[in-house]
Parts: sequence; structure tokens; C-alpha cells
Amino acid sequence: MNHEHFTEKIQKAREFCQEVKILAEKYHLPFFIVTDGASCTNNFGCPAVKNARDAHIVWEKKHNLDPFESWDEKKSKL
Repeated sequence: MNHEHFTEKIQKAREFCQEVKILAEKYHLPFFIVTDGASCTNNFGCPAVKNARDAHIVWEKKHNLDPFESWDEKKSKL
């Protein structure tokens, strides 16, 4: 996979996550979503969402990824 295609895929994944975030805010629902290239969460006390995010943190660490990377800050760089 070339860098340009990789960057486009990540950008689309991040846009998808942003749309989910907006929808969750509309309904005031906690969520955690992971897709190929991005993940996003907003939780305010839901144990199921916390469990899913905690499991993903373990997976990211196992695969040498930064589970606390904030891609919101990086979106302008893509």
C-alpha cells in the first residue's frame, strides 16, 4: 500500500469517526468505535464502552501503537 493510499484511507476512517461522534452527541450516547485506520470514544460512565476501549488499548500496545494518540490534533497534517 503506497503512502498516498494509506493517508487517504486513514483520512476517510477519521471522517467516519467524526460523523459517529456527531451522531452520538445528538443522542447524548456514550460510544467507542474502531475501524481500519482510526478509533474514537466518548464515554461518560458506561461500563460496556469502557471495557471495549480498555480492550482496544491492550491490543494497540501489543501492536506497538500509541493508544493515547490524538489524531484530532494531526488531522490538518494529513
